[in-house]
Amino acid sequence: MARLLSIVLALLIGESASAEWVAVEKDYLDPGLRTIYIDPDTISREGTVVTVWQLTDYKMMQGGVGFGRFMMSPHRFFSAKTQKQLDCEPKRIRLLEYIEFLHHMGTGPASHGYVDHTAWLPIEPASVNHALWEVLCRQE
Repeated sequence: MARLLSIVLALLIGESASAEWVAVEKDYLDPGLRTIYIDPDTISREGTVVTVWQLTDYKMMQGGVGFGRFMMSPHRFFSAKTQKQLDCEPKRIRLLEYIEFLHHMGTGPASHGYVDHTAWLPIEPASVNHALWEVLCRQE
């Protein structure tokens, strides 16, 4: 957590951060089931709106039921990347892009999902989006 805060603080004061995924660690994010990461190099701000790429890496395969000998289907995945925009003041979020990956950490064959860019949603307490809001919007 201290590393994440130092990277975010470095971004806020204009220093460059390393080009790697940084874990967002909150107890309510089911750490035994998945890990949530952000890419500090993709954080951009325009007023109260923050844009960032998020990576969710699952411990177990997600998606639809598999078929065949290896129980794999085109709708199964171990990780997903999402580009999100958070509007910090009214505490809302929207999805800009969604990509599922067959392998861990955003690797392997990819499948793009449909995204409604106009749909702003409220940020729910104790959610992935709330964890992002805490890291990217909350002034400490």
